[in-house]
Amino acid sequence: VFAGKQAKEQKEKEAEEAETVSVHPFDTGEVTAFTYLIDDQLAMFSLEDGTWLYMTDTTWQIDAGKVEDFLEEMSGITANAVVENAEDTSEYGLDDPTQMFAVVLSDGSSLTYLFGSENEVLGGTYLQVTDDADETDNQKVYLVDSSIVSSTLAKSAESFQVEESGDSAAE
Repeated sequence: VFAGKQAKEQKEKEAEEAETVSVHPFDTGEVTAFTYLIDDQLAMFSLEDGTWLYMTDTTWQIDAGKVEDFLEEMSGITANAVVENAEDTSEYGLDDPTQMFAVVLSDGSSLTYLFGSENEVLGGTYLQVTDDADETDNQKVYLVDSSIVSSTLAKSAESFQVEESGDSAAE
């Protein structure tokens, strides 16, 4: 009985995983700049000579590992549902986005992620990705985990700074 229950749970998990779709993965190593909203202000980061800079205050020391982790999270977004040919994006709150994220890649192309309204019934937040190199992608609307907006994109710009070590004996 236990093995049968375990097999059933495994099948359900596989079916759940099979239903998720990668939204628009990008090569995080090719990112030269990214921007997102924090408290209605744009936080802009740029890679200059191998060093990440916070464009509002370029004196900050930005932790490249934290940037990489953040970009990996954003590149790995998956959707539980996709509307293939969304004609009226206002139905999904995308005419007045609640959050945005944009990346510029080393070839000069860019991706813009617009987050719309939440779907209370299915659970999740609507997302539309604009790929300046692929106009066909702009017709898709994805339903993604709301934690992307409430957690990942809620990070303060300060959270990317190198943490000061108070223990000088460890150095």
